[in-house]
Amino acid sequence: MLVRFDYPRTLDNLINNFLDTDTVVSRNTFPTVDVLEEEGQTTVIAELPGVKKEDVKIKFENAVLTISGERKPYELPENSRVVLNELNVRKFNRSIQFEHDVDASKISADLTNGILRIVLPKSETAKARTIEVK
Repeated sequence: MLVRFDYPRTLDNLINNFLDTDTVVSRNTFPTVDVLEEEGQTTVIAELPGVKKEDVKIKFENAVLTISGERKPYELPENSRVVLNELNVRKFNRSIQFEHDVDASKISADLTNGILRIVLPKSETAKARTIEVK
């Protein structure tokens, strides 16, 4: 078997694919989310460790779901010093656009143990139907 390796082009493609922000989630993307689509609803699951319910805002407008809020700093005990700091304390904003109609009056959200679960029921016009041919 003969395999041809085009070194410059292959290396360029590898670097471009690695740097392509459309396919790679940045380490700074917060919160990280999963979007699950079912026949009658879409569920968005977001990781929000250390964020309280009162510090989260959820908005749905023009087919765009926006999750925003703030992860506030924790209190340091007296006479302590930070040796390693990897926890990001900051405001966040994440938006997801939907391509199907959502029944906005029935959207529900729950934040438990740092996991935010938002259920967006599809409107009747967006649900799949079987049409009988006559």
